[in-house]
Amino acid sequence: MKTVGLSFFILGIFFSLSAQDTSAVQQNSITATMGIYDFDWHINPELVDRSVLGFQNDGFSGSGINNISLSPVIRDSVIASIEKLVGEKVPSVAKCIYRVNKNGQNVSTWSTQHSVGGLPTSCRNKAIRSFERDYYADVFIRIDANRGLMIGSETGTNVSRLRPYVVLKIKVFDQERKRVYRNRVRIGNFDKITRYEFGSLVLNGNGLSQKQISNMVSVAIEALRNK
Repeated sequence: MKTVGLSFFILGIFFSLSAQDTSAVQQNSITATMGIYDFDWHINPELVDRSVLGFQNDGFSGSGINNISLSPVIRDSVIASIEKLVGEKVPSVAKCIYRVNKNGQNVSTWSTQHSVGGLPTSCRNKAIRSFERDYYADVFIRIDANRGLMIGSETGTNVSRLRPYVVLKIKVFDQERKRVYRNRVRIGNFDKITRYEFGSLVLNGNGLSQKQISNMVSVAIEALRNK
């Protein structure tokens, strides 16, 4: 009899724990949602190897360097990494959300000489009114450089070194427009870029490639993830 009683007691504990585990799983399955409503990504055109980025080879005269044209594969990979990071910092399923115009088309950023296109662009108030999310994120990436000492020569050639760095900033707001998260990182220590100036002609000896730009952003994402 004691053995039977003990067996029922153990079974009771087992079913009780199982019920608690099931409840915990159900609770964890209820996940908050987040929309990245504004995503700005700026790149200093002085750093770019335009032949690698796909700029038209029309020289440096006239309007100068053409609009930045990153590979959609690299851009989408960065977007996915940012979505994952933001969802980790404020536990949620984070996705970029785009405004839609009257023709049903997504409204996104334009490619310019300084900015990457195809990213969400909206103001916070409009996003909160228009999209049903628990949280709303604002993401900012800037790839820029500090300029070292310029050295000139009698032939009119000036040589300088650019020291690239990347800045990543994230801000998250709730439905009441209250900021629930803010953080930033600034990472340097990347390979220097040699810049040559011959009068009005400017050349980079080793401008950033698309892969290098992607790697810089990845380094910043990991730094912010661990911060």
